[in-house]
Amino acid sequence: MKRETDYGDPIKSVYTPKDIEGFDYEKDLGDPGSYPYTRGYHPEGYRSRIWTRRMTAGLGSSRQTNEVLKRYRDMGQKGGILVICDRTNALPIDADHPIGRKEAGVLGWPGASLHEFEELMDGIPLTGQSITLLGSCPMSSIRLAYIVALAEKRGDNLSEIHGSVTEYPFCNYFGQTDGQPLDLNLKLWLDSSEYIIRNKIHMRSGILSQHFQESGGNNPQALAVEMSMLSDLCGLLVNERGLDFDDVALLPYELVSVGSRFFEEIAKIRALRRMWAKMAKEKFKAKKEKSCHLLIAVHTSGRTMTYQQPLNNIARCAIQTLAGAIAGCTAIDNACFDNAHAEPSPLAARMSLNTQHIVADETGATDVVDPLAGSYYVEHLTNKVEGEAYKIWNQIEDMGGMIAAIEKGFIQDMLKESAREKQREVEEGERLIVGVNELVIPEEDNFDIPIQEVQPADSEAIAREMKVWKKTRNMPLLQEKIAQLYSDAKKENQHNLMPSIIEAVKAYATAGEMIGVIRKARGLSYDTLEIIDCPFNLK
Repeated sequence: MKRETDYGDPIKSVYTPKDIEGFDYEKDLGDPGSYPYTRGYHPEGYRSRIWTRRMTAGLGSSRQTNEVLKRYRDMGQKGGILVICDRTNALPIDADHPIGRKEAGVLGWPGASLHEFEELMDGIPLTGQSITLLGSCPMSSIRLAYIVALAEKRGDNLSEIHGSVTEYPFCNYFGQTDGQPLDLNLKLWLDSSEYIIRNKIHMRSGILSQHFQESGGNNPQALAVEMSMLSDLCGLLVNERGLDFDDVALLPYELVSVGSRFFEEIAKIRALRRMWAKMAKEKFKAKKEKSCHLLIAVHTSGRTMTYQQPLNNIARCAIQTLAGAIAGCTAIDNACFDNAHAEPSPLAARMSLNTQHIVADETGATDVVDPLAGSYYVEHLTNKVEGEAYKIWNQIEDMGGMIAAIEKGFIQDMLKESAREKQREVEEGERLIVGVNELVIPEEDNFDIPIQEVQPADSEAIAREMKVWKKTRNMPLLQEKIAQLYSDAKKENQHNLMPSIIEAVKAYATAGEMIGVIRKARGLSYDTLEIIDCPFNLK
């Protein structure tokens, strides 16, 4: 087994002050709550506010996912709900689409209409907790419209709702295919982000390195990609949409994938806080202290959860949860021991939520802020991963930034090479994974675990229900709002589509219909998959 970091840097057997020569406490660390925020944003850490403890929900119909969310609440989910969307939602296509009939609800929540969002949130308040919907970029503006429309319908004050329902426009290149061209994703993201900021809605937007790292990227690559995305997207909002950076800085949050390299993962999160603070202050000239704070949530890594010997994943999840807590994250959602098999079973979800409570309540990890600060090893790792990330980020900047690097294929090639190298290390025994290439047991001796699955008949039932429901809508009103959306989508690129999307959502237009007419207005096929025709009369 090699003694190297995730990115191939040799690890010594012992670290001393020589490994952090030039270390300046005030410049490189500072106290918790002080610039450059390596040690966290709050002087009292978790003594003042514990992280949001949550689990991903999303399997089957909206009503089924609603039941899971309520069950998680009874299990001890605190501070927020997190719903992951399915493949039909990602594209997006409706459940009654020929492909949707086979995929609806299989790997998440279908969520193609306000009607489904109302079912999802039945008996669940929009306020008093964070509402997070994870999905693809094309759905960002539509998910935001769901929040606006349901808040209005319930009489809730929109300013009291917080969470995240919008997502960055680069998912296509990190294994999260949504089928839309980059220019369309950028437009929809900028429209939804501008609407959030100008209307002072307390909603964050996910700018995630998680997808990149779950697809095989290493730690410094993930930091470089994250910072490049933040730099490009914040720059577009400031320079093209005319927004103030101190307002823009409240928009992004980062979902970090935390694997089992315990000390490295902690170092990565510490470095990310410092890199964002420096960029906010030096590049964007942030005037407010809050602008130097990047909200960082942790997802314990699904890629490390093995199909073989799944109960071993309980140990992996615990180690990763502890790393996220020690690093000082704001929220944690756990991969489960059945992650490689299916969406979480009730048993797996309970174990993962209990893991968070055990870390919070029994380990003492919440007693002290940044407890590993000053460790020669951890400070060396923090400096090293930051330095390596800057090298890659500078390469991206030399190409013209994240968008240009993607258009040139640099990011995709880097990700493929990193994933191939990790797989080679596993196959050749340099990277040991218990149950996969070490301590392997016969298949018949493996653990039987409960598997929660969606059957083909379940997807077909969701599709049939949508087909019937569509006929109950006020069709003249729907036609009017769809026509307005189409007309607005033909205007200049900086014309914000959010007002017309919100009106279409209120008329119960579906995601497939709305994205379809936006695509058509931009000279693309109505259907992403080019199977069905536009059902509306558009001029």
